[in-house]
Amino acid sequence: MKFYRNLTDGKKSALIGGILILVFGIAFSIYRQSRLEKLNSDFILTEGTITEIRLNVSKGRTQTEDIFLFEFKHNGKNIIKSRTAYKPELLKVGQKFKVKVHPKDSDLLEIDLNGI
Repeated sequence: MKFYRNLTDGKKSALIGGILILVFGIAFSIYRQSRLEKLNSDFILTEGTITEIRLNVSKGRTQTEDIFLFEFKHNGKNIIKSRTAYKPELLKVGQKFKVKVHPKDSDLLEIDLNGI
């Protein structure tokens, strides 16, 4: 604790902030890994279709991003989701692709835009 007592207030704040960021990063990583393991242990493959491409959609107050909306069937229902389009010029409305989805959770999914 002698090390901590010798730090200035600014350095103490930076140290505590760094530790908090590290803890939250580790927690997020563990959460993401557990979701991936859950999806990989039990999934169904279905077909998704791009229904709309939106360019420069507002993200927060100052940023914009390109997104695409897609639709797929899950337990007999049509589900509509959106994802960020990193290369929107490569996407087309009506394009088909594979969707790997958990049978009990339509929010737990992975898409493969390389087609079917």
